[in-house]
Amino acid sequence: MFHNRMRCVVRCSATALWVGLAAAGCQPSGPVRVTNANMVMGTEARITADAPDRETAAAAVAAAYDALNRVNDLMSDYVADSEIGRLNRLPPGEALKLSPETYFCLSEAQCFAAMTGGAFDVTCRPLVSVWKEAGKTKTLPTEETLTAARARVGWDKLLLDADRKVAMTTAAGMEIDLGGIAKGYALDLAAHAMGRAGATSGLIDVGGDVRVLGPQAGDQPWRIGVQHPFRPRGEHFCVVELRHGAVATSGNQHRYSEIDGKRYSHILDPRTGWPAENAPHVTVIANDGLNADAWATILSVLGAEEGRTLLAERGVRNVEVMWLLPPAEEPIIHKTDGFDQYIASD
Repeated sequence: MFHNRMRCVVRCSATALWVGLAAAGCQPSGPVRVTNANMVMGTEARITADAPDRETAAAAVAAAYDALNRVNDLMSDYVADSEIGRLNRLPPGEALKLSPETYFCLSEAQCFAAMTGGAFDVTCRPLVSVWKEAGKTKTLPTEETLTAARARVGWDKLLLDADRKVAMTTAAGMEIDLGGIAKGYALDLAAHAMGRAGATSGLIDVGGDVRVLGPQAGDQPWRIGVQHPFRPRGEHFCVVELRHGAVATSGNQHRYSEIDGKRYSHILDPRTGWPAENAPHVTVIANDGLNADAWATILSVLGAEEGRTLLAERGVRNVEVMWLLPPAEEPIIHKTDGFDQYIASD
């Protein structure tokens, strides 16, 4: 049976923009560290694995990249023969059988959509296309253009069948974009793959979204620098420490369009069709990448006040958040109660 609303169990995740790796060490009895940087999912990735020997560590890094590439091959809306690419080309009413990974990611996305009243909506690709064109032409879209795009958007128009693991759109011109959740899920799968390959600890950084697999040797945390939203790349607002989980940061400080002297975020509010304006910078720490990724997007759209209310009303646990707002000289800081426990003291 098809449905568009489901019960979900909120896990957790997080993200950041820079990673500081402790030295590997030369002690014969300690773990061996292998680090590799490469392009994946359209951005730069840096993967580090600790293991009892170099061969195992290298195999763990390779396994993580394989997991990332598989998610990209399955879920990228820019890959024509991906499952999402194929779903986007199907006419309404025609179902597509999905892999377990793609189905899970879509079902979680629908859960977030229901929880947020559509503030998170993976059917928003028509609106994304409109605003990408607006950024290229430096011209705001007309109301007619936005109305036409909004008619092709709506999480309740995407139907899923859990028994058959199939998905189906119900309106002409609908398109799916998993950009706000798939990368975080890919980090989780990559971390699991590293562990199965024998890594004792590791860190995966894909375009600033970070997933940690256990503490470093000696139970030392991984130190992750959070980019200052109003300063050049590489300048950190703070450093957070993680032994497990993920960090995700979302904002318009580096990805935006400027039209008629105004900066428009790449993050859209699917409910209005316009770029989000509530929070220029959100950092989320959670137990897994999927939740960190999704909540970073959601809380950018909702802003601090509405975001705090939603987290409390829904009883969301293991998700800690920091919002940074102008002025640039002295940013206004909003944080959930548990965020400070992750901030490094030095």
